[in-house]
Amino acid sequence: MSKRSVAVMVVCMVLSWVFTTGLAQNAASAPDNAAYEDAIINLQGDWYFKVYRKYDNMYQYFNYGGVNVTWEDLDAAILPDEATFTTWETVMAPSPDYTTGGLQQMSRKADAEDDRTQLTSDDLFPKWSEAWFIKTIDIPQGFITTDTVTLLLGIIDDLDVVYVNGTPVAASGFITATGEKAPATNVPETGGFTPEGDFRFETSYWEVPREYTINSSVLREGKNVIAVRLYNNNSFGGFYDRTMALVSTVDAVRFLKGQPTERLSDSAPYEAVVRAQQDALMTQDAAAYAVTLSEAFSNNEHDKAGQVAAMQALFDAYENIQITDANAGFYWFDGLPVYSAERVMTGEKEGETLTLFEDNNFLQYFVTEDDAIVERGNMSHSYTVTYTSSLPEMDGRALKYSIYLPPSYYSDTSKSYPVVYLLHGINSTGESFVNVDRIEARMNEWIEEGLITEMIVVMPNSGKRSGYEDREAPDGVNDTQGPWASHIYVDILNEIESNYRVLADARFRGLTGISMGGGGVFKIGLMHTDMYTSFASHMGAVPDLTEYAQALTPEVLPALNFYLDVGIQDQMVNPMASVNAVAYLGSLGANVQFELRDGGHNSAFYMEGMPKSMAMHSKHFIENGLHDY
Repeated sequence: MSKRSVAVMVVCMVLSWVFTTGLAQNAASAPDNAAYEDAIINLQGDWYFKVYRKYDNMYQYFNYGGVNVTWEDLDAAILPDEATFTTWETVMAPSPDYTTGGLQQMSRKADAEDDRTQLTSDDLFPKWSEAWFIKTIDIPQGFITTDTVTLLLGIIDDLDVVYVNGTPVAASGFITATGEKAPATNVPETGGFTPEGDFRFETSYWEVPREYTINSSVLREGKNVIAVRLYNNNSFGGFYDRTMALVSTVDAVRFLKGQPTERLSDSAPYEAVVRAQQDALMTQDAAAYAVTLSEAFSNNEHDKAGQVAAMQALFDAYENIQITDANAGFYWFDGLPVYSAERVMTGEKEGETLTLFEDNNFLQYFVTEDDAIVERGNMSHSYTVTYTSSLPEMDGRALKYSIYLPPSYYSDTSKSYPVVYLLHGINSTGESFVNVDRIEARMNEWIEEGLITEMIVVMPNSGKRSGYEDREAPDGVNDTQGPWASHIYVDILNEIESNYRVLADARFRGLTGISMGGGGVFKIGLMHTDMYTSFASHMGAVPDLTEYAQALTPEVLPALNFYLDVGIQDQMVNPMASVNAVAYLGSLGANVQFELRDGGHNSAFYMEGMPKSMAMHSKHFIENGLHDY
């Protein structure tokens, strides 16, 4: 019987604030942070560093034969010994330069030429290159207590192979010839890729947190060496400003990741609810499952009726549903008792066992209603939804979007909100704004400061290389071809306006885009000024606006607002494209804000500009009468 994974979003749990109840007597004493110190070795700080290879193009073109090595040092490309790597320079990981988001600068000089034929004295970590990051650590006696330890390296830009004491133990961004995830042991001795072999480029993992489970047998008490072969695809590269540590206990990992650690002193009442719910799911009894949910249940996109309907849809489609929870426990968290586990739900269909749901941070929040304990839901304000596209060309394709809901969304159910659609860049997804940029915390902060009004932000996962254009797809929709403009202004718009309390009015719809998405803002927005009326482009791949400006008539222009920014040191897009766009819009008499400032092509740059673009959208919404609704 084969086993494969399918994308079925049914009960995805996201950490969030929820209402408190009178159950505090079940909480254990607050955890002492010092209790975890002996189980954590901090990996931030100085790392030995050396670039050993340059390429002439982005890694994704390997699949099409469009990448060549332009310079390399093969001696340095082989895993070095301590006598060698200790002669190299050291860099901080993450970088203390927060204008790059904690990544290494590409060059030591802002105006240095990007010479692909050699490694110059100005180069630090050039785009399209590989480098070593190596660190020695001391493991004290008693640190290793289990068969495995956890290596947390935060978010790495872009790909990596990790070695511990000379053994390759983990990798991200590589596949075998058959398309499966390539194990770290497949890495060639000198790194690089094997375009025709079993260590091929898969995709850039610049937005994915690295959490690796390492067999303790590769470690030893005393000195150890952690080496990361790190591939920098575009712009700056390295480690983002996230937790970097070697961790020896599960509780210490939970502590570092902000997960529950405060165990309940009496978990029996909650255990009974979890058992009843699991029994209902595995016996496929929707009525029994509904009894375990609060009448006010709200979990991501589902209320109680929606959640029960989602479960019933699974029951209708699959047999023999099974639930496996690992590292499960009951905790006090966010003012409520919770159940935490690593959950996998499987079901059978036509003789196959399929993974219906998988969440390493599965959480259930509990409240008491009418003397019964029930699941309340996470009341999340930021999460990812899988939906079925309504576009005929998508042929029932399952697509995703992430969404941010403002603070009053659940408490003021009579209120509707303006929307900003936030378009991602090339080889990225809308989920990057949630996982990397922490959009929920930033939006909440800007709202609390009074910088912006409350609004909904929608972040679609569109074709990663689509350019936000509608293109013929003779062999089927893919990341490059398909109806990716219609996906935004028809499909996503209908999905959001059918399921959320939004103001379905062009005056209250805005578009913001990053890089490729910054170009998409103009390609889509200028052609549909009857649907969107405020536009922002951050470090955008901005097209020639004269090709899209037919709708920018003297009658329409006064109702539109624009914000653009771009970095002087941006080497991914041409800053002059934004400069020219601003000049053109200005010549028409448009309302335009523009910033040309120091910075490259990275999330730190666009997140510095985003409060300004959101403020532009906010002012636009208010001037169009938002407070009358």
